[in-house]
Amino acid sequence: MSEHTDYLDKVIGLTRRAGSEALKYYEKDYSIEEKNDDSPVTEADYASEDILISGLSSTNPGIIAEEAGLIPGEREDKYWIVDPLDGTQDFIDKTGEFAIMVGLLVEGEPAMGVVYAPAREKLWYAVKGEGAYLLQDGTETKIQVAGKGDLEDYVLIASRNHFSPQDEAVAGQLGVGDITRMGSLGVKFCAIAEGRADLVYYTTDRLGIWDCCAPQVILEEAGGEAFDVRGRELVYDLDRRRMAHGIVGIGGNNRREVVEILEKY
Repeated sequence: MSEHTDYLDKVIGLTRRAGSEALKYYEKDYSIEEKNDDSPVTEADYASEDILISGLSSTNPGIIAEEAGLIPGEREDKYWIVDPLDGTQDFIDKTGEFAIMVGLLVEGEPAMGVVYAPAREKLWYAVKGEGAYLLQDGTETKIQVAGKGDLEDYVLIASRNHFSPQDEAVAGQLGVGDITRMGSLGVKFCAIAEGRADLVYYTTDRLGIWDCCAPQVILEEAGGEAFDVRGRELVYDLDRRRMAHGIVGIGGNNRREVVEILEKY
């Protein structure tokens, strides 16, 4: 077992608590602010993040949270990467497709991830080298990508709120057989990890490291791949805290074909 497994139960408990707290706001009025990048942030984001930071502060790694920023820890080679409410717009729109996400970054690489979708009562988790799992209705299930070999058989997940004309053009070039819309990058990656879809891509540089850390390790442990739009390994820049070259998540065997098409845009 990995040393990171020791953290797992604690993080699962924290994400569940944070999710329960977020749901208290879900069906009532709450304040909404606009951040500098024009994205929304709500009272639920802050309430969830308070729970996560409070719980994680007793551990050795530092913390980088979407709203609070950097909180130094005893270790400079390990950081908790916290997204208190991935898919805030979906939370506002009441689609149910939002998640609380906590990832552990070790020497620049995701080593553990927990993604909890409280409105769906689904929790996904993975520790590097130990497989990926879904917890739902009291049952734990090991999950695996579909591993398809033909793009025409793929199910592409498109963003509900950020699917640009360029993204649509890429979809046309890929020739995928089906397109479904979904919120929250974490929920998208986990759908691929479960084998319910096969591909998602973001060509934008607006994604934060907190959007990607936890779901990346879950997807990879389920047999999928995550990389940037040029097919390169993802880089977690702890200063800029943005995924400068987008992100692709894939559960099939067509990485090269996907990258060749993305490179044209």
